[in-house]
Formats: sequence, structure tokens, C-alpha cells
Amino acid sequence: PYPNRISYIRELRPYMYWTKFLNEAKEAGEIDWMAIGGTWGIATSRLKSWQIDEVNLLPESVYNAVENIKKSEGKNAHILSIYVLKYFYDMHLHLRSLRHLLKDGAKIDYIVGNSTFFGNRVDTASLLAESMKMLGYKKISFEIIRKRNSKKELYEYCVSATWEEA
Repeated sequence: PYPNRISYIRELRPYMYWTKFLNEAKEAGEIDWMAIGGTWGIATSRLKSWQIDEVNLLPESVYNAVENIKKSEGKNAHILSIYVLKYFYDMHLHLRSLRHLLKDGAKIDYIVGNSTFFGNRVDTASLLAESMKMLGYKKISFEIIRKRNSKKELYEYCVSATWEEA
């Protein structure tokens, strides 16, 4: 997922019913809330009261990006700033949880996209790379893999790292 308010659960809802992952509408919001970057249905209203569990868990640059969005003059800037914070928090927890599952020398790759909110660019690739570094990943790199079809400054990146046991 990207920090861009696209709900993959919402977009795939018909298939989710067809494959029996969903039986009733309210389940979509619950699944979306549990997913990284979930923003649809009940997930949006839950963002209003969500708070990060661990203070100073993330790279300082994530908090700076969030603060820039929050301070902007954009409509819904506050809720969108919380959404961006939750995205990076969820990704950080995901990357942290992988460490005990990965074999020594395992390589991980993520396809992510950057985003902009009210003129504030969220450099997803570099922010995730900083998170990986904090968590002890090695050989961290990222590269542009394609230009996205929307705004001129938006790209998809491949963010890569290796897990090496200490």
C-alpha cells in the first residue's frame, strides 16, 4: 500500500465477497482497519481517536512529514496527517515483526509510491528506508521503477533491504 488513502479492500470488495472473505458490509471496514493503510468505512472514523502506542518509535522525519501535513491549510489536513502517521506506524510494526521470521541474508522488496498532501511531499521510499535502518536491516536501497499516471511528482519505488542476524 501507499500512504495515499486508496482502500484496497474497498476496491476489491466484489472479489472479497466472491472469495468468501466478506459476508456482510461492515466486515470490509473491520478488515480495512487491520490492513496497512486502511482508510475505508469505520477505519476513517477510528482515525479520529487513534493515537500511536509507542512514542518516538518512528524516524524523526516521519513525524516531521506528518506535522507539515497537519499544519497545512488543506481541508481534512488533521485527519490525513493521522492517516500518514498510522501508515508508517503500521509499516514499522510489520517490518519489526518480520525480523524473527527471516533467515540470515534474506532480502525483502517493497513496491511503494510517494504521495503529496496539500503541497507536502511524503517521500515514502526514503521514510521506509529510515525505518528499516532503525530496525537493523542492512543493504537498504530504493529506486524508481515507474512514473505514476497521476501528478507529475508521483512515482513507484522498489525499496529493498537485507536481514542479517547479529
